[in-house]
Amino acid sequence: MSEDRKHHHDEWSLQEYLDGVLADENRERLELHLAQCDDCAADFASLKFLYSAMERLPDEPLANDISARVIRALALKEDRKPTLYLVITAQLAAAIIVIAAIWPRISLELGSKYSLVQLLEPLRKFADLSTQGILFMREFLSWIHTQWIATLSMPAIDWPITGFPLALAVGGMTLLWLVGNGLLHRQPANGQIQH
Repeated sequence: MSEDRKHHHDEWSLQEYLDGVLADENRERLELHLAQCDDCAADFASLKFLYSAMERLPDEPLANDISARVIRALALKEDRKPTLYLVITAQLAAAIIVIAAIWPRISLELGSKYSLVQLLEPLRKFADLSTQGILFMREFLSWIHTQWIATLSMPAIDWPITGFPLALAVGGMTLLWLVGNGLLHRQPANGQIQH
């Protein structure tokens, strides 16, 4: 290309220009650019030749017209599209029905073999283990905190700027960083890079 790449128009703009759907201000800018840039003018000429060659091709009749089948298949696909909400609701309802159907049998079997205290024993053991685990973690974290305070405390630093001016400086730098990133990563709506 003869200039920096960002000043050239993309192929989509050239196609829109050929189709006559490019906005007036963009059309005028593109025409001016095509008059000045040989590379883009060559690209436009080859694209225009391709379009004219495609228009000269004869319309061939379809050997197998599958449009009706495609439209019917798309309609069926849209009709069969289950929503997650309905699937989960159906699965939950089925699970409740199965549990309700077998619950009398389960309760008779469990009631005849075990007492309520025996059935709840695993829950009590789990609660005891959970309590012991929580106490252990609390003691471990307390020990880490004590070690941190004793050995790794941060040294005192005398900052020349304190309080509000420091917060303003950090906030200003953060704002500049965000604006800079926004400008660098900005994507225009039509896909063209702004001049």
